[in-house]
Amino acid sequence: MRKTLKDVAKKAGVSVAVAGRALGNYGYVSEENKIKVLKAAQRIGYKPDILARSLRKKKTYSIGVIVSDVTTSFFTSVVRGVEDVAIQSGYNVTLCNSDESSEKERGYLEELYKRKVDGIIISPTNKNIAYIKKIIREGIPVVLVDRKIDEIDTTQVVVDNEWGSYEAVKHLINLGYRRIGVINGLKGIRTSDERFAGYRKALEESGLKIEPQLVKYGDFRMEKGKKAMIEFLKMKNIPEAVFVTNEVMTIGALLALRENRVKIPDEMKIVGFDDPVWAPLIQPPLTAVRQPAYSIGTIASQVLFQKMNRTNRNQKHEEIVLKPKLIARESCGEKLMEKV
Repeated sequence: MRKTLKDVAKKAGVSVAVAGRALGNYGYVSEENKIKVLKAAQRIGYKPDILARSLRKKKTYSIGVIVSDVTTSFFTSVVRGVEDVAIQSGYNVTLCNSDESSEKERGYLEELYKRKVDGIIISPTNKNIAYIKKIIREGIPVVLVDRKIDEIDTTQVVVDNEWGSYEAVKHLINLGYRRIGVINGLKGIRTSDERFAGYRKALEESGLKIEPQLVKYGDFRMEKGKKAMIEFLKMKNIPEAVFVTNEVMTIGALLALRENRVKIPDEMKIVGFDDPVWAPLIQPPLTAVRQPAYSIGTIASQVLFQKMNRTNRNQKHEEIVLKPKLIARESCGEKLMEKV
């Protein structure tokens, strides 16, 4: 038979009210009685009724997380950070993958709303702004990660994309390269725009003009990143170096170079935005912009719980910007340049 709170109280020699406060971690309970209750619950195998607790406190003890591509190292680390904080707070996480599809994202938002999750963390597609605002008005806190949307009045945890891209392209320029291509993400997505702005700023500061033929879009897809690099290789005057603005497009670009037997860094230099675990393992090791992905997840989760618990009731819109870091390795020809 299922053990009840009454059984725990009887075993511990305390009232049901005291047992409830001790197990629910609310109200005052002496340290002695708390120890008694916890030991009694363990001995008889008591498991709390989550549904009853949810109904009583009007909470589901669950949060939703919507990201664009969970297969990337970046979003895997973000989700891990969110989950670690959630578990410590006694919450479950429902993970949704939008695949950059506004329709898929809308479906997940509607489902999470129906399930009455206590909060949502989302990397938005920029196409469901009105519905996200509706969810917030209905009392479900929302925190944005990775991508800013000015029209949504809530906390947004992002990285300084422009600065990270500027550092990457400036690194190439400092190594002596002048003809630098870029494979950018999706047009209209804030991260893509900011990363392109960093590319443009680095070139302009060095007196270099943006050449339209050196700007490609890979839509944050491996296949399109590969296609963009092949287009570069077919040019009569190919770029000396290419900056790729996310992990999966970098994989595609690297595949294109390998299949076409292009040697890195002798014949092509490459730097990526995102520093996946495999970056230092390939030959030559990949120069990349490292994002503090795990910190983005933990901070977003902590802020969400503050909103859910209304400990920052007066805080509506806050932009938390974290700095990425350029990790210089050999794919840009650093060692080659040193020997010259």
